[in-house]
Amino acid sequence: MASSRLPILIALAFSYLPFVLSHSNREMWFQDFFPPNVCPINAKANTFYGIMFDAGSTGTRIHIYTFVQKSPENLPEVEGEIFESVKPGLSAYADQPEKGAETVKTLLDMAVDAVPPHLWKKTPVVLKATAGLRLLSEEKAQALLSEVKEVFEESPFLVPEDSVGIMDGSHEGILAWITVNFLTGQLSGQNQQTVGILDLGGASTQITFLPRFE
Repeated sequence: MASSRLPILIALAFSYLPFVLSHSNREMWFQDFFPPNVCPINAKANTFYGIMFDAGSTGTRIHIYTFVQKSPENLPEVEGEIFESVKPGLSAYADQPEKGAETVKTLLDMAVDAVPPHLWKKTPVVLKATAGLRLLSEEKAQALLSEVKEVFEESPFLVPEDSVGIMDGSHEGILAWITVNFLTGQLSGQNQQTVGILDLGGASTQITFLPRFE
């Protein structure tokens, strides 16, 4: 479950666990993660989109999420998802970064068709790479990411400053934990119960849980 839905909170939040748990209003924590013109609380419409690329060791996947904000007091809900993937992963193009970026562009073209044109400029696009690129030399990894960033900047979508990057293992585990607990409703309301996660990836494994102090 964590592996297939991991990217949702990256696109939604770019967050860290301590901030979510310590936010003054746990039901409205998501507001601080969106640019002002993208945050649903400020948008005229209550439907918005997010595009997330999961650049794993065995393949690159695109998740095009549709979110609905039913009221300011509630967290956004996932109304729909379009998913597609290509193999091999970006790390297989370590010596051909332009070709690797082309695989991302092929997937990104799906988002152009899926997201309404009037929302393109308000729809963030993000790619986060995991263990596959962590195992490459810094020079080769950055060459791949630079080509991907260029593809994003040529698209009609909103490209945040840190839209392309490599997650370390700790960040990957934290976001998987947030994703699972978000989807199961553990981060909304007054519910203080959370669940731990075990994420078995192609080249790394993360185990994340909230410690219990006696």
